[in-house]
Amino acid sequence: MQRAIRSALTLFALAAFGAGAAVAPTKASDEPIKLGLIDIYSGGFAFIADSIRTGFQIAVDEANQAGGLNGRKFELITADMGGSVEKAVTEGRRMILEEKIKFVTLGIHSGAAVAVGNLGKEYRVLVIGGFATTRRLTGEAGHRYVGRANLSTVEIGRVMAEYLKGRNDVRRIATIAPDYEFGQHFAQDFLAHLKVVRPDIEVVRQELPKLGTTDFAPHVTALQAQPVDMVVAGVFGGDLVNFLKSAHDFGLFGPKTQLFVHGIDLVKMGTLKDVLPPETIATAWYPFYALDTAQSKSFAQEVEKRMKTYPIGPAPVGYIAGRMITEAIRKAGTADDVDQIINALGTVQFDGPTGPVKVRSCDNMALYDFYVGAVKRDPSLPDGIGLGDIKVYNTESIARSCDDIVKARGGG
Repeated sequence: MQRAIRSALTLFALAAFGAGAAVAPTKASDEPIKLGLIDIYSGGFAFIADSIRTGFQIAVDEANQAGGLNGRKFELITADMGGSVEKAVTEGRRMILEEKIKFVTLGIHSGAAVAVGNLGKEYRVLVIGGFATTRRLTGEAGHRYVGRANLSTVEIGRVMAEYLKGRNDVRRIATIAPDYEFGQHFAQDFLAHLKVVRPDIEVVRQELPKLGTTDFAPHVTALQAQPVDMVVAGVFGGDLVNFLKSAHDFGLFGPKTQLFVHGIDLVKMGTLKDVLPPETIATAWYPFYALDTAQSKSFAQEVEKRMKTYPIGPAPVGYIAGRMITEAIRKAGTADDVDQIINALGTVQFDGPTGPVKVRSCDNMALYDFYVGAVKRDPSLPDGIGLGDIKVYNTESIARSCDDIVKARGGG
């Protein structure tokens, strides 16, 4: 009705003052609230980036259906960084300075999240890590104008170490993770907490292959040099497939050696069906087939409707990123005062696809459930594979304390 009235008034003005008369510009209050999202929309990470974007867009659509900010709509603006940190910074600066965007989310790339996060401090805008796991984002390199929708390697490592608390059959382990910031921190943070909860476990080997390695034979044979009960892996995507193929060829996994891999649902589990060894243990963000809640079912259906396939872990994390920002803006009652919005962000709570989500104020980090389970092949599961015997970990109970965050930032 209001749109019809505005159209009628416009026609009246044209008739009264002539077809050439200027129409009054749109008021700032009628313009959409732009939310920026920078990610790798080309190459091997495109499906992950698309999943993050889909989840984020669902959150934006929900906020708009709820009335936006006093009737003012939210609008998602995306940019492709192409895997380049420099390009991410360029796009971030363009969004901030040219498009006047005050809320920028960086998807999967950890280094780019930290670099764009620095723009947040420089220009006093809010930068959210949409899927970046580096602990530096909200820790050592953190500040008031950054936050995170994803867990860091600290929480991931602690969850995996906590799982091994109850595994008395595991006495000797080896690790393998890619040789860059994520992989190095993954191994460090996992082993640091393992020393606390299972000091009796011996770490006999640590492998750090280059990201994008195709020949894992040297790493697999190195892992076989001494007998181990478990290999704990942080390799993912194509690297994980290549590692598992080589591990199969050399007979690394079997009755005496088990695999424990992080992030099994970074890709569709169906792509790993033929290479995952029996008895594999894995972490996951979103075992949707095992979550019997209306919120989860609705979200999974919406993702499948938009992407024509079942959701992977990055989708709910993208949703959480979008929901964090829109909830904070709506709660603050303004899209202009970033400091007021950040104050509101630290009080945001909502139900997400994985259950309750709580944002804490000391580092603007979203805390929610994370999962560990045993790989299970079952025709009733999507692509016939998923996780069973799932354990739920509330990351609020194992996250770095706010005191630790202050110390990491050099505050004591």
